Amino acid sequence: MKKLLLPLFIAALFQGRGESAAPEPTQALSLPGIISEVKTANPSLAAARQQLGLLEAGVVINSAYPNPSIEIDKSASSVFDGYEIKAVQPVPLTRRAGMAGAAARASYEAAQKELEALETIIFSSARKAWYSLRIAKERRNFEETNFRFSMDILNKIEMRLQTGEAGNADLARAKVETSRSGYHLQEAETTLRTAAGELNTLMGRRPDAPVAVSENGGFSLAPVVPVLEPLEKYTELALARRFELRALALNGKAADLVLTLEKDKRLPVPEFGLIRGSDGGTSYSRLFLGLELPLWYNNNGEVKRALANKAALNYEGQRLELEIRREVYNSWLELGLTQKRLAAARDTVFLLNDLRRVAAQDYLSGKIDLTAFYETNRVFLEENVNYLEALKDYYEKTAQLEVAVNSGEEK
Repeated sequence: MKKLLLPLFIAALFQGRGESAAPEPTQALSLPGIISEVKTANPSLAAARQQLGLLEAGVVINSAYPNPSIEIDKSASSVFDGYEIKAVQPVPLTRRAGMAGAAARASYEAAQKELEALETIIFSSARKAWYSLRIAKERRNFEETNFRFSMDILNKIEMRLQTGEAGNADLARAKVETSRSGYHLQEAETTLRTAAGELNTLMGRRPDAPVAVSENGGFSLAPVVPVLEPLEKYTELALARRFELRALALNGKAADLVLTLEKDKRLPVPEFGLIRGSDGGTSYSRLFLGLELPLWYNNNGEVKRALANKAALNYEGQRLELEIRREVYNSWLELGLTQKRLAAARDTVFLLNDLRRVAAQDYLSGKIDLTAFYETNRVFLEENVNYLEALKDYYEKTAQLEVAVNSGEEK
């Protein structure tokens, strides 16, 4: 019976919602719609895609075979009449162009995985912003209801003052509490606008642009909290799914190819060509063989740099695995704590179902004084706000764990 009453209570608690809210756009965005908008218009993702285009062009550049060269020599003397044309084609002894192209392609594919990792993080931020906006609306509606309740109590005390049933102290206290309720309403309105601004920014809009979210799409004031799996399961999923690890593996492949490529550059590059010319009216043709000898510089600097890059990537792999394990561990712990907080806050809210209403009736009937009523009112307000904060924390920590294991929920 308790599970049935809680949603009904929460629905009653936030009755009258939206009565004084500002007009909103007619098209309300669901969570999938917001994710789609973020994917299309988020500036950080757009910039990352442009950088990806640069790496894609690098694949074409590095895959190109060496161009041939042509030299023309024409005598300018009136005594000697002749010319010479030399066409030369470098022919590397190794598959240098193919290896360079493969290294560039591996770097491009690694950047694709890094882009997917960035998408996961930004989509998670959008989910958090969406939940924050939904809960901020609930908080604003709650404060509206509380402000109207405070005004109602103030009006009744003013009437009791005229009949001598209340004193000036009661009236002053009621005015203070009403003023405080008005401030909390303004505070909730500011929080709502801030949450809307955060969501707009992620969608590539001005923060003050109008935004409306649908009333469904995975949000509930009384969510069914699933049981957490063992930590090892989440860690295993993260190490298998995280795009950062896939990107690192591809960067390692590119580093191996670059190292081999730099070592191969120590080998001489033959140049084959054909020379055709004329000397004193006599034409001639001959083959040409050239060879670039790496006598003064054996590409040592490039090889050393490639070795250092490969070693750095090995250490980066160790660091990244530890970082992922830490993220999963912290997210798992925090979500477990948040679930317990939400359950405790839910039980407290349930117990406070009729507490303020009964206290108000007791005051008006003379059973308790105004101080006792406002103490009950304070507990009522604090615990309901605490429940909304616990709810927001629960949704955020759930999204955080989903990002840590790359569950794919954001996509």
